[in-house]
Amino acid sequence: MGTEKIWIELNDAEKSYYMAFHEASYKEDIQHSEEVVLKFPRWSIISGYYAMHDITKLFLAKHFGIKIVSPQIHAKTIAAIEHFIQDKELREQLLPLLKNAQQTFYNVERLKEKIVPVLLKKGKQEREHSQYYTEDYSQKKTITAAKAVAFIDDIVTSYLKIIEGLL
Repeated sequence: MGTEKIWIELNDAEKSYYMAFHEASYKEDIQHSEEVVLKFPRWSIISGYYAMHDITKLFLAKHFGIKIVSPQIHAKTIAAIEHFIQDKELREQLLPLLKNAQQTFYNVERLKEKIVPVLLKKGKQEREHSQYYTEDYSQKKTITAAKAVAFIDDIVTSYLKIIEGLL
């Protein structure tokens, strides 16, 4: 990303509209993800990741008054959450939520506050593998409903719980 701008401050006129848009979007994305998991698991993963992406932008807008700017919005959203999660007050809110979250793939004591950007990165990777032709796909790794359900349960739902607790 170099020296290009990652975010800009939201003005008061735009902030409420921007937040409302991302709140509606993440809720619609997770609903879609859950509804299509059996019939279209690839789209379930894509929508699940977008729920994570949209709630992150809602969180950044609400707490820090910023919006992510193009290009590379997905990578910049991860960079912004990594930057802002270092805030001491935010960390104190985040750690109890992490202890209560039902995750199966990581150790909370080891990762602590770093898990939020890690979860978002994992979501982005899964979405990319599901949405685009990649070497993983060419090696006949199919996207099954079981994989989509595990992704939604283990990553997306956990991430949403954490961020919703901070909203």
